Amino acid sequence: MTKNNFIENFMLPSNLMNSSKDHIRNIDFREITLPKNTIYIDFASSTPLDTRVFQEMIPWMLGYFANASNRSHPMGKITEYAITQARISIAKIFNVSQNEVIFTSSATESNNLLLRGLVEDPLRKRKKIVYCATEHSSIIVTAKKILDHYSKVFDIEIKSIPVDMNGQIIMDEAEKIIDKNTLCVCIMDVNNETGIIQTQLQKIKVLCQKAETILHVDAAQGFARSTCIACDVDYDTATISSSKIYGPKGIAALIVKKRRPFIRIEAQLTGGGHEFNIRSSSLNNAAIIGFAKACSLQKKEAQMRIMHYKKMEEAFCDEIQQHILAHFFGNNTEKVPGIITLYFSGVNASNLLEKSKIVCASISSEYKTLQEIGSHVLDAMGVALEHSLSSFRVSFGLTNSEDEVREAARILAKTAIKLKRDSVILT
Repeated sequence: MTKNNFIENFMLPSNLMNSSKDHIRNIDFREITLPKNTIYIDFASSTPLDTRVFQEMIPWMLGYFANASNRSHPMGKITEYAITQARISIAKIFNVSQNEVIFTSSATESNNLLLRGLVEDPLRKRKKIVYCATEHSSIIVTAKKILDHYSKVFDIEIKSIPVDMNGQIIMDEAEKIIDKNTLCVCIMDVNNETGIIQTQLQKIKVLCQKAETILHVDAAQGFARSTCIACDVDYDTATISSSKIYGPKGIAALIVKKRRPFIRIEAQLTGGGHEFNIRSSSLNNAAIIGFAKACSLQKKEAQMRIMHYKKMEEAFCDEIQQHILAHFFGNNTEKVPGIITLYFSGVNASNLLEKSKIVCASISSEYKTLQEIGSHVLDAMGVALEHSLSSFRVSFGLTNSEDEVREAARILAKTAIKLKRDSVILT
């Protein structure tokens, strides 16, 4: 698939788009207008909807709109059949059974459902939640909330497994923490901030097997940026997201494998008995159909997409280093292509991205304006606060061209140089 093919799959209607040679557009969404020549390099945060996915969704938004849970009339039966086929399609992609796929509204909800559902199981005997120090906040914050709000009701404790300077789990510490009292162990396969692959995942799985506990993998980025999830490790539960793979927003899945002993998750949304009594709510028919299509395309095109991301990353890094000294994280360990966290010494990331107005990138979600709080991921890796506050993430997608990522690199580098010069003048 060529660059032009990629662009066509994400092209907006002609009345909403002004195309140019290098595909940098001024996009007008009625009252909302993006700045002229905006360059979007924040695809690890959110991706556009593939038009091939959108075409699959249209009939289920405009025509077949019935509640899939109501099988008492033909319309309900039609939608229920379509949902079943979508579930089967997703299950086959991840080599699980269809009744092991639980639809949710987001990866964050999936992680919440897993942790809260395990803790609230009335038959639960174990009390320890274990997670890697570089996990997504939907795991860490949820675990802490459980401890704060449920400790008086449920016997529970939380433990964080430290990582080394390369973001890899320190196995000696993991061996001390994971034991027969552990309820579950949460480990991302690919870190959302740095793109670092957790190479210790198989060793963690062995520890989980010995302790007879659950291994949960947040694979939102892993599926989007590699050819498999969980590094092909036999996980017990996993989180998958549509919004990272050019599918619709508002739909994700929690995979819960049928194990012995049975993994019991108490429903957090109750009342309808949907999703095998784990997550009640009328299903989002169109989003589920789109999610299945997006998963199928991701699986089919994974190698081509990875090659594209790698090319974009190489072009960006090459251009940056022609203008300014940059420090990149993940150089000394395995990393997926297309996600980079970097910093320019002495340049605050928030100021940098504010001044580089046409470049859409990310600072850490943990960053609080006017407060010295850096990334919990970089902090866990032993990165100094000064460098953490200077760090930002760029992540490339299928609509990017080499010209625009090089232009983004030039803008970021020139802005950083100016900020450093202004800082010297002020001091």
